[in-house]
Amino acid sequence: MQRVLAYISLVLCLLSTTRSFAQLHFPQHEGEKAVYNASITMPKGSLSGICMLVQDSDSIKGAIVNEFGVSFLDFVYTSKDDKVHLASVIAMMDKWYIRIVLESDLQHVIHELKDGNGSYIDEKYKISYNFVPLNEQPEKDDDGTELPD
Repeated sequence: MQRVLAYISLVLCLLSTTRSFAQLHFPQHEGEKAVYNASITMPKGSLSGICMLVQDSDSIKGAIVNEFGVSFLDFVYTSKDDKVHLASVIAMMDKWYIRIVLESDLQHVIHELKDGNGSYIDEKYKISYNFVPLNEQPEKDDDGTELPD
């Protein structure tokens, strides 16, 4: 009996830490932000960069920007409609059929991020989405340029 109670408490602890991890890395309240390393892998190529999410009053605004600062896509997720609308997409991906797939997949990605999972795979089109939270701890301001005494 004691083993069963210990096992149940362990499972509850693990579930609560997973949920708190999701809450730490996903914007819950207005003005909160979350930043992720994002990679999208397709059969014919891949894209990587940084995904930024900002909670607005009733929506989440997001953008994926590559390492050079070029915006890959901007989107808005409205929670009451549970829909993603693409505001802009890079020119080579701006086709109506690609936009439909991206909107659907990003909706699934948002749900996964809310649950604390950072990956989603679109089985039909073989597209893999991976989002890893960036460590938001500021690094030391030591750039090695101190002058000697």
